[in-house]
Amino acid sequence: MYIIKKLKERYIEFIKHPLVEYPFWSVIKYVYINVRLRIQRKPMKIKWFNDLKFYLSLGDSGIIGNYYFHIYDYEESIFLIQFLKSKDLVVDIGANHGHYSLIASGICGARSISIEPVKKTYDRLLMNINVNMLNNVRVENIGLSDDDGSLYFSNNLGSMNKVVQIEEMDLCERVTVTTLDKLLSQKENPQVIKIDVEGYEKRVLLGANRVLRNYNLNVIIIELNNSNYDYGYHENDILSLLNENGFYPYKYIYPENVLIPLREKNYYSFNTIFIRDISFVEKRINQKSISIDTSTRRLVKIDKL
Repeated sequence: MYIIKKLKERYIEFIKHPLVEYPFWSVIKYVYINVRLRIQRKPMKIKWFNDLKFYLSLGDSGIIGNYYFHIYDYEESIFLIQFLKSKDLVVDIGANHGHYSLIASGICGARSISIEPVKKTYDRLLMNINVNMLNNVRVENIGLSDDDGSLYFSNNLGSMNKVVQIEEMDLCERVTVTTLDKLLSQKENPQVIKIDVEGYEKRVLLGANRVLRNYNLNVIIIELNNSNYDYGYHENDILSLLNENGFYPYKYIYPENVLIPLREKNYYSFNTIFIRDISFVEKRINQKSISIDTSTRRLVKIDKL
């Protein structure tokens, strides 16, 4: 019964996804990859858009969606593809296996600094960067907080690994942490920051005062999933902190290629896009259109006339 229920849930998701043309075929791919990964011990190399590749193993709950959805987190991902230019710098905090770094540097040609604290996940991230020979990505095996020091991170939760208390040390590892302000040099001014740190967002942002004040930064994509309560603060603290720095929430609509202002976080997505200069961002995303061919795995940005 559980399997049937799960397949029904996935089928509904496939029907709603704008890049899934044949939902039943995606169900077959979903079943196939889950069976294959249970049989195959070594990571499986997957071909993706524009000749990019990534490795999959059982339990890769984040990047695996790119196999049967074509592009997972499609709203934020396609928004980035529309927005980014090759001269830009993207900071990917909580990079996991590198979905956003592959988009930023592999598809858009931008520079990325990919930050992943958990050693096993960092090693896979490095594999995905190296298999694509992305020389425009700097990978950091470090954690971020509001001060220098060390923290314990879980290492058994896959894409949901997070900061844990010392008394939870059975399945965790000690990681050196610093602040984003200290990690980035004065010359490294990102246009985009993506944050996925399972509830630790406030501490990361408090350690990024200088970076947040830099007006080169126009986009912050952040996952808000109520994990903040594990660390004793409310999501409104994040919204207030971002608002104080001029960032406000938006929802990206594809394929219309428009941004809709929100009063709160985006409740219909894992992530929320926060934007500082909406006029600048809208101008950028309207300079090009995107052609996505899922059958040939080609994604092309075309200049608008």
